[in-house]
Amino acid sequence: MHILCIFLGITITFLNMGFVTQKYGPGGGKRGELWRIEMKKKGVVLGTFSAKGGVGKTTTVANLGASIAQKLRNRVIVVETNMTASNLGLHLGILDPPVVIQDVIFGKNKIEEAILTTEYGLHIVAGTVAFTEELGSINLMPILDLLRKRYDLIILDSAPGFALEVIASMRCVDELLVVCQLQVPAIAGTLQSFRFAEKYKVPVLGVVMTQVMGKRFEIPLSEVRKTLKWPILAVIPEDDMVKESITRGIPVVLYAPESSAAVEYRKLAQLVLNHLKIRKKRGKARTRGRKR
Repeated sequence: MHILCIFLGITITFLNMGFVTQKYGPGGGKRGELWRIEMKKKGVVLGTFSAKGGVGKTTTVANLGASIAQKLRNRVIVVETNMTASNLGLHLGILDPPVVIQDVIFGKNKIEEAILTTEYGLHIVAGTVAFTEELGSINLMPILDLLRKRYDLIILDSAPGFALEVIASMRCVDELLVVCQLQVPAIAGTLQSFRFAEKYKVPVLGVVMTQVMGKRFEIPLSEVRKTLKWPILAVIPEDDMVKESITRGIPVVLYAPESSAAVEYRKLAQLVLNHLKIRKKRGKARTRGRKR
């Protein structure tokens, strides 16, 4: 029932859309104003994946992005890469974006035209919930290469499963998070995701357990750790404030910052920030080594 409630909450997100600033281009300025500024950076692309749907992946992307944006304001962007069931915008209060990721993929618009900003410093490329066309093989690399030059962190919200759109995302990411629940189907899907990542030689940063209720029917965390043999970075409890925040179109870390889920999402954000700092230091060390 809790998963169903989350989906029902998404459908009425339009009740509150006040957190989105309908402007284009990084920094919330005029269209393309800062976009044309060349910046010497190469941002990290972090993918979020799950073989099973309904595990809280999009909720995790929205809250992780919003949390990190508090520290890296206007330097973090979340990107919808679930072309056939785009819900990321709904989680952030965006019902009908004027330009969507599908427009960019099919060459109708440039990526800078699809960027929306929020008053809390998170940038978004949303999708449309009305997409019904047949989707073949797609190439996200040119789009993400442009975003890498302008953002420190690009977080992708991928589709569940292993369809062509998921493969397109997997080929572009530097690392990935796998989102899971303490239930057998989700754990089996996580093992599939690990094998998929190994196939494409993508490092797994770790696992995020969501909607944890502490019920007897849930697989104990200790058993999950033994089965997955991978770091569990966060354990997000089941929290009614998450459902309410989705209804309002505001990440729970902003809507109810003291709620149990928000606290754990902020801890996850800090882990990712620390990891980014380590990556940056290693990159600088390698650069110095090549210059000698």
